[in-house]
Amino acid sequence: MPAQSTSDAVARLLSRHQDAEWLSTPRDKRLVIHPDGSQLATLFDNAWCLHAGHAMHYSHAYTQALSPKLEAYQLILLVVAKEQSLNQWILHQLSLQAPSARILIVGEKRGGVTSLVKKLPPAFLKAQKLASGNHCQLFQTRVLTKPLTDSEAPALSGFDVDWRGVSASFSAYPGVFSQGRLDAGTALLLEHLPEAIHGNVLDFACGCGVIGALVAQKFAVELTASDVSPMAIASTQMNWEKLGIHGRLILADGLSSLSDGSFNWILSNPPFHTGLRTDYDIGEQFIKQAFKKLAPNGTLVIVANRFLPWPEHMRQVFGHCDELADNGKFKVLLSKRLS
Repeated sequence: MPAQSTSDAVARLLSRHQDAEWLSTPRDKRLVIHPDGSQLATLFDNAWCLHAGHAMHYSHAYTQALSPKLEAYQLILLVVAKEQSLNQWILHQLSLQAPSARILIVGEKRGGVTSLVKKLPPAFLKAQKLASGNHCQLFQTRVLTKPLTDSEAPALSGFDVDWRGVSASFSAYPGVFSQGRLDAGTALLLEHLPEAIHGNVLDFACGCGVIGALVAQKFAVELTASDVSPMAIASTQMNWEKLGIHGRLILADGLSSLSDGSFNWILSNPPFHTGLRTDYDIGEQFIKQAFKKLAPNGTLVIVANRFLPWPEHMRQVFGHCDELADNGKFKVLLSKRLS
């Protein structure tokens, strides 16, 4: 069963304040940023979604890395993300583009909302608590002064990778997985990839595009990369352009938009969280979809934390699962579509 999202708790908190003065703001002048579900669509028609799967729930959804025209809104609700760098990046956009809006900040206590409002950028008024409940807290602030320059914006973080004779530098926008470093799981996957990769390759949950970019520089492949996050897609596009890599980029929740039987290889460090919660449904659905998207004799290679039940699911779907590596924390797993 899918994990409950932060928006569930936030919606329950807000539902207890239906008579709140801020709800007098016309619906077309309200914007919610980073809703991680459908629950806030009863209060907001407009949403800046940082997850492709959530856009369908809102009448006007912006699923993009660049902010929409924030000055068009009188009330902006920021649902706090687990990545503090992403929260700070969004606050910077608000300070530049929403000088007159009422800004509400809401999130779960254990999700960092309290620490965020204590560390608001200098451009913001000290936050005032409006409500709490359902393990959430709701605060209000507004922009005091617009930054004179863009120097206060959170910097993009970068790192270098050397792999099998290929050297490349990568940068990532805030909120992208493993921002600023090559994570240990991806490093293990790269170390144990087969020596020959060919044909159509999909880098699923691509993040800033490390796996696909390195494979494309080493082998003659047709590359596709997909991710649910517009910040990740923007990061991958930036890195591909810098490295001279050509391929297809897809912003999508899962693999359903891709043609069945179209890939010879699917490579991934797949996600297993919904917000702060472990969500096994994400990996289970990915493994099922990956089988369909692979051509006959196509190969799925993933890396996963040892506690995740992906070997069992891969055996159920593919009929087998080979363990290529186990370093005590992560496993690299391979299954081939035999039919």
